[in-house]
Amino acid sequence: MTPRMLVPIALFVAGVSLIVVAVATGEAEVSLFLIFPVFSGSSGIFLLGTLLIVFSFIVGLSLMMMGQAGLARGALEPLPTAKEIEAGAGTRYGGVVLVGPVPIAFGSDKNLAVFMLVLGIALAIVFLGILVLLA
Repeated sequence: MTPRMLVPIALFVAGVSLIVVAVATGEAEVSLFLIFPVFSGSSGIFLLGTLLIVFSFIVGLSLMMMGQAGLARGALEPLPTAKEIEAGAGTRYGGVVLVGPVPIAFGSDKNLAVFMLVLGIALAIVFLGILVLLA
């Protein structure tokens, strides 16, 4: 990840933080639709948080498109091929996707996938705990 990609991440975190502040101060509320949280509010803090989240997606997509344009012009080095990655043999990857409270884990090897699953379960428990506390 390039340092410039930290900008949309920071915008997203700032937006989520503002929404959390709005919920904590009572200027916004959280409700549950099936298993999905729904946030609603009418305060300036909530609106700013929502706008920062939307803006983070726009900035992130713009930076990715600019990176692809730079790659097409030859300004950036291309990503390594599968053979180059296998030659390194030290590259590992993994991730977890939370669909509501259900974690879906994946990884380049079994140990990393299990770690991601444990992390996903922990995040789901924290998420559900927060919802119970706010309800």
